Amino acid sequence: MRVRFHVVGIGGMGMSAIARLLLARGDDVSGSDQGSWPLAAALAADGVAVATSFDPANIEGADVVIRSSAYGDTNPEVAAARAKRIPAWKREDAWRHLATGKRVVAVAGTHGKSTTTALTWTALRAGGLDPSLMCGAVLRDLGTNAYAGGGDILVIEADEYDRAFLALEPEIALVTNVDHDHVDVFPTPFDYAEAFTSFAERIVPGGSLVASADDGGAARLAAKAARDAPGRTVATYGTADEATYRLVELVQGRNGVSFLLTGPFEPAVPVALRLAGAHNARNAAGALAAADACGVPASAAAQGFATFTGTERRLEELGTADGIIVVDDYAHHPAEIRASIEAVRARTSGRVVVLFQPHTPSRLRAFFDDFADALRTADVRVVAETFASARESPDERADARALASRAGGAYAADAAAAARVLAENARSGDLVLVLGAGDIRPAGERLLELLRDRATV
Repeated sequence: MRVRFHVVGIGGMGMSAIARLLLARGDDVSGSDQGSWPLAAALAADGVAVATSFDPANIEGADVVIRSSAYGDTNPEVAAARAKRIPAWKREDAWRHLATGKRVVAVAGTHGKSTTTALTWTALRAGGLDPSLMCGAVLRDLGTNAYAGGGDILVIEADEYDRAFLALEPEIALVTNVDHDHVDVFPTPFDYAEAFTSFAERIVPGGSLVASADDGGAARLAAKAARDAPGRTVATYGTADEATYRLVELVQGRNGVSFLLTGPFEPAVPVALRLAGAHNARNAAGALAAADACGVPASAAAQGFATFTGTERRLEELGTADGIIVVDDYAHHPAEIRASIEAVRARTSGRVVVLFQPHTPSRLRAFFDDFADALRTADVRVVAETFASARESPDERADARALASRAGGAYAADAAAAARVLAENARSGDLVLVLGAGDIRPAGERLLELLRDRATV
């Protein structure tokens, strides 16, 4: 029986992935969002009815309405669904529905989820499997963020926001790190860590936890699971001596990273990535450990990484103009800012110039000092006005201008102003790194235009 699903917030990464897999199952799918979104446009091209504004009329004929975490009961479509007694699912309800009958490989963690999810899916395919995919970023090789495979495995980016990942019962849970975030949902580090403990407890009997040995929170999670979760296998990965899957001979170059992976196999497996940064080497090691738990040998899985070009907005090079490289990255947490700055150092002999847009007032307030310290690891710093997001209202207490001052940088009111500031300060040989999970990417694109104009003059 065909079901008609209507997706509220269909332009977002998570909701568009849900819509794509529902469509592939043969269900009827419609959706709505405010304005025009590339992923929604791609779904429309494949036959999904997409509205560019919210209106109760959009849900007519729907059997189920699925809403993004950004939209609550005050959304006119969600309110209309409740008034009509149409089931109103959250995204985790849709995950549960799509995961039914699947062997779930769930990739969780504060940082690196999207890249690690993409690497895990790539590793399994290199081993001859055909898993489905739901990722929080567009895979450059695939051109989209979701894929309906013919096999019985679902690789899913298991987001912790709103505790959504607790809807899953994974066969394999891969945890990249546990670093306090989303303070609007998890007020304390303890609250945050407890959610990951609950996630690990949902691994099915006979399943596996794969966790980073290099991150304190993930390592503690692995130790707890080894002690308290009988019938589950626990493996760790990283550079730490005690890691089950250990990275050795890590080399960072202008074109990516390489390393040897040792583990419960012989000989060590050489791994080469076209991605920058030690953090991405760890992500790859985690993906190989998860693939091994699925029965795909690391030696076979690693071959898929040779041509893997990454995900959009993760250290994505936008272009070069007037001798200046411009790179866009999704980093929006102090730890991510540090990792991204460290990763691009190997790509330039000049300065690293950073533009950062804080993402949500609550995060900026909670980690203000740490943000300032992280930004100071760059040579030149610019801070754009905070992106509030649909789930938080602007808050004058979260002061991006104050962050710019504390970090010893300049302030820009918006992306256009930021591009002008960058153009005035960048010089040949520099690398400009545009950081943020909001709408700051156009600053990098505009900067390239200004630099090309400057070079012509």
